[in-house]
Amino acid sequence: MENKSASSEYEKAIDYIYTLMQEGHLKVGSKLPTERAIAERLGIGRNSIREALCILHGMGLVERVQGSGNYVSKNIGSSIKQILTVTLALGTITRQDVCSFRRIMEKSVCMLLVDKDLSVQQVKHFEEIFYKMKNSVEDAMPELDKAFHDSLILATDNTLFITIMEAITEVYREWIDAALKKADVGQKHKLVEYHTGIFQSIMNKNTDEMLYFIDKHYDLTEEMLR
Repeated sequence: MENKSASSEYEKAIDYIYTLMQEGHLKVGSKLPTERAIAERLGIGRNSIREALCILHGMGLVERVQGSGNYVSKNIGSSIKQILTVTLALGTITRQDVCSFRRIMEKSVCMLLVDKDLSVQQVKHFEEIFYKMKNSVEDAMPELDKAFHDSLILATDNTLFITIMEAITEVYREWIDAALKKADVGQKHKLVEYHTGIFQSIMNKNTDEMLYFIDKHYDLTEEMLR
């Protein structure tokens, strides 16, 4: 009975903090109420509050600042990354699952961009990436590949896409960077061609062509990962 009671108390604290977030009283970067304030508000022990805060901290939702208090994390995506890393280690999901999900998500990202006009500054940024891809040393490809895909995500201005895709990318990058470093000249030329094709298709608002180049790109990278 004591264990059940303790469990329900820290769960009450977590639910209370979630409610404050959902109702807009707590936002990214907001300071949480003190342990004492939560304990008095809910009528539960401070040990249960500390346990709840430890759980939220472990999930990446809460940040501790020494001497100041607890704050809503500014990097929620880190908790998604942690969950993915653990589930991969446990074998609950596979690399193929991550690759398939990222392919589908990138199609969704680019579908949004087809319906949106990129700014002159964004277009210039992509053109600079392609120039560097064609003219930089081979070792720069992993960094430029990341810059291209990150720029696609950021161009959506959709916070949910950005948060999820950044977390997925953090898990994915280690594998793809290793594969890109081993890629031969022919594979690198194809990657430049597919990146350019994705971007030009977005600019031309040609959805079918854009999906074609995304599939060619991911078919090649997944082949390189095997």
